[in-house]
Amino acid sequence: MSEITDEELEEVKEKLEYIGLDLNNIPSFLKEFEGLDFRPARTYVEGAHKVYKYISVQDIEILLTPKNRLNTLQEKYHSASHIYSYIEPKTEDDILKHVTFLKMLKTVTIEEIEKLDELQNNLNKEIPFKVKYNLNYLWQIYYSETADKYFMLVPTEDSDYESLFYLIKKQIEYYTQGKEQKIYVPVCNMEYSREYLNKSEISDLEKYVWFFTKDWPMIYEVYDQSENLSIQIVGETVVYEKIKSYYKIQLSTKEEAVKFYKLIKVLFIMQTELPHEYSFEVSINKIGGLEFFFNTKEINYSNLAEFIRDEVIKNSTEIQKLKIEQKCNEKKLAELNKKADEKEKEYVNKERQIATFLAYKKTFFGKVKYYFAIKKMKASLKAEKEEKKEINNEEVEIEEIRVENNIPNKEFFTIDDLLLVAKENDKLSTEVKNLKLDIEAITKKIETVEIKIKNATQYIEEIDSHKKSIFEFWKFANKDKALALAPGTEKEEVVSNPKLEKVFDYEEDLEDLGESVDRLQRKILEKNDCDSIYIASTEVLNDLNSLKQDENYQNLDESLNKLKAEAEKEKTLFNAEDFDIFGTMSEDKTKIKMLGNKKHRESRKSKIQILDINKNTTVENYKSSLLSILSRIKKALEKTAISNNMSLYLASDTEINRQGFSVFNINPKNAINNLGKKDKINMYRVNLKHGVPAIYFSNIIYYDNANKTLPLGLNISDKVLVDMQDFNLIPKKQKLFRINQEIDEFNVKPEVVCLHDYDLVKKQ
Repeated sequence: MSEITDEELEEVKEKLEYIGLDLNNIPSFLKEFEGLDFRPARTYVEGAHKVYKYISVQDIEILLTPKNRLNTLQEKYHSASHIYSYIEPKTEDDILKHVTFLKMLKTVTIEEIEKLDELQNNLNKEIPFKVKYNLNYLWQIYYSETADKYFMLVPTEDSDYESLFYLIKKQIEYYTQGKEQKIYVPVCNMEYSREYLNKSEISDLEKYVWFFTKDWPMIYEVYDQSENLSIQIVGETVVYEKIKSYYKIQLSTKEEAVKFYKLIKVLFIMQTELPHEYSFEVSINKIGGLEFFFNTKEINYSNLAEFIRDEVIKNSTEIQKLKIEQKCNEKKLAELNKKADEKEKEYVNKERQIATFLAYKKTFFGKVKYYFAIKKMKASLKAEKEEKKEINNEEVEIEEIRVENNIPNKEFFTIDDLLLVAKENDKLSTEVKNLKLDIEAITKKIETVEIKIKNATQYIEEIDSHKKSIFEFWKFANKDKALALAPGTEKEEVVSNPKLEKVFDYEEDLEDLGESVDRLQRKILEKNDCDSIYIASTEVLNDLNSLKQDENYQNLDESLNKLKAEAEKEKTLFNAEDFDIFGTMSEDKTKIKMLGNKKHRESRKSKIQILDINKNTTVENYKSSLLSILSRIKKALEKTAISNNMSLYLASDTEINRQGFSVFNINPKNAINNLGKKDKINMYRVNLKHGVPAIYFSNIIYYDNANKTLPLGLNISDKVLVDMQDFNLIPKKQKLFRINQEIDEFNVKPEVVCLHDYDLVKKQ
């Protein structure tokens, strides 16, 4: 690096004065340095901070290294030197270091240092909700256990030096003015203290939280200004469909940490070992953390033992019932098997009789022989039938079914007890289901055989009806007819094959949908239609709905005055005799803009120009414009329709407008964000079928496409306009959930969302 010039030296004087550093009188604390004997961990991952602390500025040694942030920790540390060698050169090498230091000072700005100072002042008041913060990467602070000392490594090849000079400034203030300052920073290369949970438990905790939230959590150990430790778990979880919310779990004591660990571990074991029986729902609680529910009942550590006990007793009781049902079904199956055997024998006898007839009818003497021999066979069958009737009329003593009581008589139950009875319950349930299937199968078999017996009986009765004389029997035996027995018939189950319809996914399909609907709307909508729909995307929609419900509505003065004030602010208001010579073309065609990562040269629409607002615009003029816009929107709705079966969302703090135009979002998260910060949010979900009249707020609605360069898509908004007057709202369900709304980097506000789910059905 070349030597610094006198001009550059002048530039850094102001910054040196701001920092309070006199290079001719270097403070003694910057000269003192003891060896650190620091050994970087081999498993260290750059940027993977686990521990955040408030550290006093005077407790941090400063080391500079001629490396950059991307070099390994070993390379940076082994080439590092104490800051004193950079401030006051003693050797030729130190002169080069001093020049580097001055170059670094020249690079940094006072504004950057002040911004960092302001951030640290805020951090001294409260810890960010997500624990880490935007500029935490500036601090490369490490801890040497051997020396019991913190030190900061500053790579000189980087370009961000505000943290270095901020720290020097605060250290000088401490040693000269006694002004103590703590900074909230991540401590690099530091493992968990294991004070509350050991390494394997924290690793398990990450896995368990991920299992329920489907998002990998960040687990930090955070020390407050009084060195009090807390474990803070931060991540995202789904609160409804694909709506996600941040959460933070703060465990401030060892007891809290152990209890939460045990709770989530038990729930994890239950859901993984018995996935068909247990599925726990996760939601945001009142303080922005997580809570777990099973069948609408909250499960926490305080009621966990009671929950396990109730589940053990419930499963044990079900086992009792299943064992009784099992024995009943086993007995019933045995009886049905016996009945099936009897029916088979009966059918075989009838089949033998018919087979005998078919064999004897082939010759004249056989027919005569069968005619006289059948009486003996009939007598034998009659005797068997009478014997069976007597057996069936006998009273059968039903043995009372009893099973051993297996409900454990214990004061406390463990997860082992629950798994044991739950698995036995599952096993018995499967066996009972199999028995029922066997019973159903044997019952159908009996029904089939009975049908065959019925057919055989009818056939035999027909044979018997022709045995009154040898001549009648002779004629019957020789006539040409099919003599095969009709097989047993079963009722065929009609299986319907419903048409499969594609499910719209706003995360995956929105881009394709945007291009297709924008392309279509450009074809079927005229410029005046698009202008009118654009007005419906603004706050003027309230006036449109008022006129839609009552054409004589007159309270438009306030809205008109606001529009005039807005026009005045934008300097687009003209007297009646004046006009805007540019019209809607406010910029020339050489102006390049970006939309959806694509360049274009189109002009954004203006509601002032579309409504033709000027100083002399009257309420009647304004009303006339709105009525004309209403008419065009209604005609445009007749041309457009929903292209997929999809759900739309509207967040509001009032009831949904059932008579006017409503503007919905495709993405429910956007609907909530549009409403802003509220204590309670009503979110309306309406489910629409393909072909329902609606207008998408695609790019063509917001821009004129005079230069034909406007990209296709829904890049500005994912909103959809629907005329609610044309539909009936069919309620489906309601659901309450919480979502953490970010107020700033430090705070979130848990808000209650009440979801109202409707099917939107076109009126006849």
